[in-house]
Amino acid sequence: MRYLSHLPAELPSKTPRWFEVAAEARVGLELLDGLRLRKRLLNDLPLGAGHPVMLLPGYGTSERAMGLLAKRLRSLGYVVRQWGQGKNHGAVHKLVPPLKTRIRDWSAQLGQPVSLIGWSLGGYIARELARDMPEQIAGVIALGSPVVGGPKYTLTAKQYIKMGFDLDAIERDIASRDSVPIQCPMTLIFSRVDGVVSWPATIDRVTPQARHVEARCSHLGMVFSPQVFRQIAMALADQRAGTEA
Repeated sequence: MRYLSHLPAELPSKTPRWFEVAAEARVGLELLDGLRLRKRLLNDLPLGAGHPVMLLPGYGTSERAMGLLAKRLRSLGYVVRQWGQGKNHGAVHKLVPPLKTRIRDWSAQLGQPVSLIGWSLGGYIARELARDMPEQIAGVIALGSPVVGGPKYTLTAKQYIKMGFDLDAIERDIASRDSVPIQCPMTLIFSRVDGVVSWPATIDRVTPQARHVEARCSHLGMVFSPQVFRQIAMALADQRAGTEA
């Protein structure tokens, strides 16, 4: 894992290449690593002290896909909720309104903002929620999320086209939304060997406080990787400290 001190020159221009897609097969080994996560690693991480966290799954996956991550976060003392939308079907305009209500109600109940962790498309959605709800969201952690172009530079591009979406129009809409700044802390974890999202599309070039962390894992393995989990825990600790300042 390493932090980026400057933004890379590469810009998204295509979907992942065949050998990057093939490398996603390593997810089985990454899952085993996650299941064998040593207690010593957890003991070295800052505790959550009841800080609220909501998890948003990636396209085509459900809350079960983030179950191991939820378990690890709860072991650190975080109060974790899943997003409550079932399977992520990819229609962002239908997913966002009920999520806003769920987050607003939970934040009001607790009297504090909520941190969001989104995987892939879930991270894109988390980023947009943070843009629209700055008072209710303490921070965002995005895992391999296409913050540029939406599905255009991902393996799901053809599926979106079949569903009738105009990918160029989506890309323009995302770029126009970037004119409204995101105010909360943001950590974006990406991998140059991502076989689902073209990694340059995961780089946020418009949010000054965005922090990029490079991982060496597959796209599918980001929710299992012990190294990624460590970065998630450190980022959450910073977000929690920000709400207490």
